[in-house]
Amino acid sequence: MSMMKNKLSMSAWAVGLGLGVAALAPAQAHRTWLLPQTAHISSAGNAASRPAVVTVDAVASEELFEFEHAQQLGTVLILAPDGKAIAPEATNSARHRNSIDIKLEQSGSYRISNSAEGAFASYKLGGETKRWRGKPADMAAQIPAEAQELQVTQTVMRSETFVSKERATLPPFARQSQGLELQALSPVTDLSDGDSVHLRVLADGKPLAGADVTVLRGGSRYRYKLGEMSFKTDANGELRITWPEAGRYWLGLGHELAAVKAEGDKAAQPAKRYRYSATFEALPK
Repeated sequence: MSMMKNKLSMSAWAVGLGLGVAALAPAQAHRTWLLPQTAHISSAGNAASRPAVVTVDAVASEELFEFEHAQQLGTVLILAPDGKAIAPEATNSARHRNSIDIKLEQSGSYRISNSAEGAFASYKLGGETKRWRGKPADMAAQIPAEAQELQVTQTVMRSETFVSKERATLPPFARQSQGLELQALSPVTDLSDGDSVHLRVLADGKPLAGADVTVLRGGSRYRYKLGEMSFKTDANGELRITWPEAGRYWLGLGHELAAVKAEGDKAAQPAKRYRYSATFEALPK
C-alpha cells in the first residue's frame, strides 16, 4: 500500500490540464508520455538511403510505458534534422493509445512534440460562483462582461521524445514563447547505459534555474522500487543525466507562476501552470 501511495504522489501533476485524456479516475494520478518503438534506427548497405518509418505512441498511465489511456493529440510538431517541420505519415486512434507514424527521410535526430494549451477561470455572477474550462482563445466569448472577481489560470502541457536515423545529432530546437521546453546540448539518442546527456530547461523561452527534474525508469510493475532520480537545474537552467542501466526513461517537471495584477502600463497576467515530459532510451553496452 505504501508503495502505491508513493507512486500516486509522484505523478500527481501529470494529466488533466488540456491534453483531453478521457475516463481517468483519478486523472491526476497519471503521467503523460510519448514513446517511440525505438529511439535509433540504423540500416546496413544501400538501405541507409531509404526512408524508415517509426511509430510513436501517445499515452497516459500510472505505470510507466504501460498502455492504459490514450493521450489525445493536440498540437503535434515534428522537426526533422534540418529543423523544418514535417507532417506525420499517419495518425491512429485507439482506446489505450494514440499513435503517430513518422517517415524518417533524413539522417540525423528528430524531435516529436505533442502540446496543448488550456485555461481555467472562476468568477462571480449574480452572487454565484461560476467556473469555466476550455481553450484560451474561447475564454473572452464564454465569460460575461459583467463577471466579477475573475481569476484565470493558463495551462501549457508538452510531451516530447526523440528519434534518430543512422547518426545521432543534436535534435532540432525551435524556441517557444510559452511553456516548458528542453534543449539538448548533446545527442539524446543512440545511447547506452553509462552514457550522459547535457540538457537545458527553459520556461517561456528563458533558462529556468533551480527547476526540480524527476527521472524514472520504466518497468516499475516488475520491481518494488521506482528507481527515482532527482535533479535540479543550475543557474543556467542546465543539468546532466547519466543513465545508470539500460532501459526506457521518463523525465518530468512542472513550473507555476502566480498571477500578476496590472500596474502602470503593464497588463495583468493570469496565473500559469506548466507541465513537461520527455522519454529517452538507453541500450545495453
